[in-house]
Amino acid sequence: MKTEKSCGCIILKEDKVLLVGAKDPDGEMFWSFPKGHQEPGETDIETAIRETKEETGLDVEIVDTDPFKTGHLVPGTDIYKDILLFVAKPLNDELNPQKEEAEQIEWVHIDEAGKRFVNYYNEAWEEYLRRIHKV
Repeated sequence: MKTEKSCGCIILKEDKVLLVGAKDPDGEMFWSFPKGHQEPGETDIETAIRETKEETGLDVEIVDTDPFKTGHLVPGTDIYKDILLFVAKPLNDELNPQKEEAEQIEWVHIDEAGKRFVNYYNEAWEEYLRRIHKV
């Protein structure tokens, strides 16, 4: 089995978290955190910051360098994707989605965010709530 790594951010603003929506192969909206593949020579944090900027237009500051980890088998492949998510805060307010990867970007109330994810993002989100948000 091949393994790939993606890094991204859990971006918080007041009582909301930023989610990125894209359509899956069946045309259903799939919600996640901004994230993407690591380029050669990049650190995990550099990847998370770059991918967040590319997908959302936001500059971010990482506020917790201990990532939340999740992963999944990419449907229809033998590729397992490791995902590392860092807690970040936005440094600007202008959202500018990358249309190729993000059909929608939405600030979602913390209490509602978990209802949008597929299982492997729920694991990271629930760990965030326990470790950082103290819910």
